[in-house]
Amino acid sequence: MDRAHAPTPRSARSPTESGRACRGRSWRKGCPVGRQSLRIVRVSYWAFDGYVRRGEIVVNKSVASSTAKLFTDLFAAKAPIRSMYRVDRFGYSKTLRGADDLRSMRADNTSGFNCRRVVGWTSRMSPHAVGRSIDINPWENPFASRTGYQPNKSWARRTKPAAITYRGTNDPVVKIFRKHGFRWLGKSDLQHFQR
Repeated sequence: MDRAHAPTPRSARSPTESGRACRGRSWRKGCPVGRQSLRIVRVSYWAFDGYVRRGEIVVNKSVASSTAKLFTDLFAAKAPIRSMYRVDRFGYSKTLRGADDLRSMRADNTSGFNCRRVVGWTSRMSPHAVGRSIDINPWENPFASRTGYQPNKSWARRTKPAAITYRGTNDPVVKIFRKHGFRWLGKSDLQHFQR
């Protein structure tokens, strides 16, 4: 796995070291993409507390450049992001057979590649398994699973959405993703964008 650079300060890590970090959690033998097809994109973002933080997201190399550009635009728009860690940080899920996306979502973590099954529908492989999907602020923007909204089951009872939720195609965050070729899944999966 190589590192794709965001337009903010750059740092490099060897492909071997980056690959070891995800082996056995978000990547394993038999995944739809090899580790050589993945890139780590490091970006700066505006956290919910108003401070600038650094984050990392793993994506397919085919979307690494556009991912760096869209997060640059999100930064310029001061679109808040709770956190952005590689999903491996949240451990392994036997149920999902990949990194623990449920823990990542409950932590409101923005993430990309994860060779795992679909939450609530484990007979299917997630589109995140090819590294061309991004979930952003998943606690505020849950998805409708077979068992209700995940990870925030109380979301449907909210009457006043926060500024960090995406409710329609004219939302600034949705527009920025669309500008860079990412399609929003809308009300069925508010956090999810893919190419």
